[in-house]
Amino acid sequence: MNSFRFIMIIFLITFTVTTISSNVYAAQMTTVLSPQLNQAQPVFTANRFITFQFDQGSELAKKYANVDQTVRFKANSSTPGMAELISGINRDISTQKQSPISIENGTIDYTGSLKGSADRLIISYKVVFTPSISGFTLPSNNTGGASLVDLDWRGFHTTRPLELQIPNIGNMSINYPMSLLQVTYPELAKQLNSTQAKEIFQTPLFNFDDIGTPMDRWHFLFDPTGSQASTAGSGFQELGGSRVVSIYSLGESSFREGVMEAKESDAKATIDGTNANIHSSTPPPSGQIQIGGFATVSKSGNSEIAYVSANAPEGTATATGGFPLQVLGILGGMMAAVSVFVLWKARK
Repeated sequence: MNSFRFIMIIFLITFTVTTISSNVYAAQMTTVLSPQLNQAQPVFTANRFITFQFDQGSELAKKYANVDQTVRFKANSSTPGMAELISGINRDISTQKQSPISIENGTIDYTGSLKGSADRLIISYKVVFTPSISGFTLPSNNTGGASLVDLDWRGFHTTRPLELQIPNIGNMSINYPMSLLQVTYPELAKQLNSTQAKEIFQTPLFNFDDIGTPMDRWHFLFDPTGSQASTAGSGFQELGGSRVVSIYSLGESSFREGVMEAKESDAKATIDGTNANIHSSTPPPSGQIQIGGFATVSKSGNSEIAYVSANAPEGTATATGGFPLQVLGILGGMMAAVSVFVLWKARK
């Protein structure tokens, strides 16, 4: 009886932590991959919050207490600068990850907001990048009908400014936080550039390195019918004729997967004779990868590759927590199948 009560307490704590954490985390990457189609549109979302805190009645308070302004725009292939943006990110992914994927097109949805109050100015950034990618299904020497899927591309960063020409705004970097101030309050941006807070505003938004967290820290759910994914509201899509789906989720902060933490930094600045404390916060990483078919992930060096078959072996666990012997046998076969590709990546 005592053992049962202990197990129930642990379960409730785990469920509560997972549920609360999932609700407050900003989704930073979601994608649905079909090995048969070999094309996808992942969604990368960069979020950040920067807060100026100052004394009430100060010069900064007089200037910014009543600020309520939002810069919002969309960009696509016809936007000046978009081709260079895509080309640059392609080079970064190839250099950092040796991934064979190619971004062929993409869209940007940018929102930057400034909201003032009596003792602070809060600046928030949300940049949604939706690329059209192909090439993640890899060549394989496997003859059993299974596919190999490259997963390394998911975690990348870029220090490029990613500048776009936006109507009624002008030239704007979607990667550097300072650019929002340069188009809204250029005098404030100029003063910040001569303070230690400059680094906060020059830290790129497009840093998805944490999405590259090893897949063994992602929660795994295998749904043999797709029904669980559909009813759970996960956005499951039937692609490439597959109803079987493997779902990997990052950011649940469970006991097994660990705790994902926000990235925070602080600085001080004197602006218009007013001392200000500046705090930057980037939400913890989170993401979801849905793969059509039964997927098992293998790691070789720094590379992670999913071995995807149409059906799961009998007795396969439907969630993280262990695999039956049949799956372990598949992992052995998968290593032979990916060996050629791993050698190819090593030579790049």
